[in-house]
Amino acid sequence: MEYKLIRSQRKTIAIKIIPTCEIIVLAPKKCSLNFINEFLKSKTIWIQKTIQNIQQKNHQLNKFNQLEKTILFGQEFDIIDCINHYEIANYYIKHTKASNKQKIIKQFYIKLANEYLINKTQKLANSLNLNYKNIKIISARKKWGSCNNLKEIKLNFRLIMLPENLINYVICHELCHLKQMNHSKQFWSLLESLGYKKTIVKQNFINYNFVLQLL
Repeated sequence: MEYKLIRSQRKTIAIKIIPTCEIIVLAPKKCSLNFINEFLKSKTIWIQKTIQNIQQKNHQLNKFNQLEKTILFGQEFDIIDCINHYEIANYYIKHTKASNKQKIIKQFYIKLANEYLINKTQKLANSLNLNYKNIKIISARKKWGSCNNLKEIKLNFRLIMLPENLINYVICHELCHLKQMNHSKQFWSLLESLGYKKTIVKQNFINYNFVLQLL
């Protein structure tokens, strides 16, 4: 089994498998190669399953990047290219032969996000008796949303690719910042009072991290 070995002052061995499926072993400086190889053998099944999962995700991501497929509200859909429009689920997106496919679909997502996310935020804010100054739909690669001291909320248009429960979580997360502009215990207690436990939600987001790289 081929792997890259990185030694440091750490006390234990760890295995990391990166998106290229390369196996990286993090080990203490004094750890013998025999011990490392035996440790790897004991983790063979886990390594094989992890690599298989990564390969499957990479295959799916390739289809998304080639705009053969897309995702909306947590469900995958084929992008059907018709004569003068693209079809995604029950949505029809007009285009011409000269249209840039990625640009057209991205514009559709942004328009849908402006309608859906703003309306959703208004409803949730009303139900929680919270007031924000304004809301803006943005395109970001590293975050789903934000809220500043001026009570301005920003939401990533790619949120509409997530299941509704995760969309609600992100919106509620930002709304809670209207009361707690930090990530203190008080903030997480407030969010948990709305039914969202940090550890559970964080685990659910792992499967959708790739969405931030789409469009």
